[in-house]
Amino acid sequence: MFTGSYEHTVDAKGRLIVPSKFREELGEKFIITFGLDGCLYMYPMNKWEDFVNQLSTLRGDKDSRALQRYFLASAVESEIDKQGRTLLPATLREKVNIEKNVMIVGMMGKIEIWDKELWDNNNAEFGDINEIAERLAEYNLNFM
Repeated sequence: MFTGSYEHTVDAKGRLIVPSKFREELGEKFIITFGLDGCLYMYPMNKWEDFVNQLSTLRGDKDSRALQRYFLASAVESEIDKQGRTLLPATLREKVNIEKNVMIVGMMGKIEIWDKELWDNNNAEFGDINEIAERLAEYNLNFM
């Protein structure tokens, strides 16, 4: 399970050092694709296959096809080099405005890669986390 957040930089060639804590769980090959809220998603192959299977169960209407295209058309298979880096393709970086400073965030079965400024702005807009927890009370989360 991916947890924690790490601030890193993307080099001039578009390479990003993947935190060592994440490398083993990612495996030799993994998928990078567009995410939601303006970030990229990085999936280990087994989680990517689970996600693709979920996408395949959608109804087939226009919204379903749009969602499938959004994630699948942008998906790139990647790997980590001997220095612990992976290449973030320019087409993906440009779409989410990643230039240099990023936040790498563990989100259970996947990793999110954010432009640092957007990450900071989004966190400032969360509002009162206690109010959010109250709105989600129906899910019976236990914070003990």
